Amino acid sequence: MTVLAPVNELLQEMADSLDTLALLQQRELNAIVDRQHADVNAITEAKEKALARVNQLDQQLAEHPDKEQLKDDPNLAEAVAAIKSTLSNVQHQSQVNEQVVQSTLNSIDQLKQTILQSARKDSLTYDSKGKIR
Repeated sequence: MTVLAPVNELLQEMADSLDTLALLQQRELNAIVDRQHADVNAITEAKEKALARVNQLDQQLAEHPDKEQLKDDPNLAEAVAAIKSTLSNVQHQSQVNEQVVQSTLNSIDQLKQTILQSARKDSLTYDSKGKIR
């Protein structure tokens, strides 16, 4: 038989996991801005693990036999409100990171196009009369 952790312990672990996720997102943003691409990959893996843990804890809380305490106990209700606030901040930071990544990719694509256009100009050849082929 599986022993269930108390609701307050699950809530604390959820809060800690979301704090970890928020820190990872900030590290990810810094790595993107600083063009530390190898770090971005490692941070993304850590974020995926943290997010999986948050989802697991959310599922455990949803199925917990004492989940009504989350509404009835004022201290737990306050903790839930704090967790929801942190979650909102994490979601907002995720959107910001996504925009930065998209902007970076657009800049890389523009640079690639500029390099390709420049290479084409350099590869022009001329015939014996001096005309471009």
